[in-house]
Amino acid sequence: MEGAAAPACTYVAGIAGPEGIWCAWIGDSRAYWLPGEGTCLALTEDGSGRHDALTAWLGADADDSPARARSYRPQGPGRQLLRTDGLTRHVSDADALRAVLTRVRRPTPPRHGPLDDARALIGYALGAGGQDNITALLIHTDRPRRGY
Repeated sequence: MEGAAAPACTYVAGIAGPEGIWCAWIGDSRAYWLPGEGTCLALTEDGSGRHDALTAWLGADADDSPARARSYRPQGPGRQLLRTDGLTRHVSDADALRAVLTRVRRPTPPRHGPLDDARALIGYALGAGGQDNITALLIHTDRPRRGY
């Protein structure tokens, strides 16, 4: 099909363990560290440029831009969040993400977990008019190993 756009996607992956957290990404899908206390942190750098145009992606017409990776060693418990650009459009920074989660967790329902947090973030974006691919995954890390 001449003139048709080639299939493409962005990508983010994360791993959390007692030694730290890791993420890899390409494009505008993002990863964040949301600690129980302290400053939230963006783990990825956005793969979009001027006017929110993608500068890197996976697909038939992608250039040779490699996926990028980062590691982080948190000092306490928290959550690693992986998300797509549909959520980014409505909650754009790490502290705002934690604020949304804090609002929906008061009072904390029994057995509230990562799936509930992901649903809360997606619900917030949908409530704000979100239509683009809204995806959220949270990985809780309770006990990081000390002394590294």
